[in-house]
Amino acid sequence: YSAQLEAKSEELARTARQLRDANEKLTELSVQKDAFLSQISHELRTPMTSIRAFSEILMDEELPAEMRRKYAGIIQDEAIRLTGLLNDLLDLSVLENRKVQLNIRVANLHDLIDRALQAAGSTRPERSFLIHRDIAAEHVPVFTDTDRLVQVFINLISNARKYCDAERPELTIKVRRKGSRIEVDFIDNGSGIAKKSQSLIFEKFARLTDTSRAGGAGLGLAICREIMANLGGSVTYLPGQGGAAFRVTLPVRKGAPQAA
Repeated sequence: YSAQLEAKSEELARTARQLRDANEKLTELSVQKDAFLSQISHELRTPMTSIRAFSEILMDEELPAEMRRKYAGIIQDEAIRLTGLLNDLLDLSVLENRKVQLNIRVANLHDLIDRALQAAGSTRPERSFLIHRDIAAEHVPVFTDTDRLVQVFINLISNARKYCDAERPELTIKVRRKGSRIEVDFIDNGSGIAKKSQSLIFEKFARLTDTSRAGGAGLGLAICREIMANLGGSVTYLPGQGGAAFRVTLPVRKGAPQAA
């Protein structure tokens, strides 16, 4: 009888711990939800306020033509910003719910990296940015949704161009095959991301540097994470590389041609 009471006591203790853990998780989720709603409200309100204010100014019939063009340009820029935010939110929602339609096909990884570098070149084009690549290693076939994978590459390269704080910024792109997976590393020569912030970088609206330079709502890496999950791979931060370093891991899918 004593043994039965002891077993029952242990069972109740386990149940209490499980309930406590579940309650802490729910509390954490509630805090995250509130923070998310607060941030998205702010991100939506800012461009909408600008659009409303400058559209009201444009109603003044005596406004000079030069000022009309200036204010109309501001409205257009804010509308583009607002549209981009809404598109990111919708994209993230679709990816998180695993409802995205993937267009899987074979491509050369080298060509996809070229596409991403060209597209990301418009990010802070005034900066001289040196790229280091091993072209021979990049010539491997991948069987994936090429547009989505390029989207991930563009985001990582653009972030390096935005935030690398080195006097002479450089980005190294490394490709290697490891068993049934392909790894693509993007490593810049800046100061990297502080250790205390590394666990937050893939969260929604995570902004770890000057927000005025972000050019978005901080959804880019969260979208990258969900894209790679949908593609059966992953994107992770690599600490201890000297600068900011990210690794994209892709599966070598069955049916894809093998590299020579």
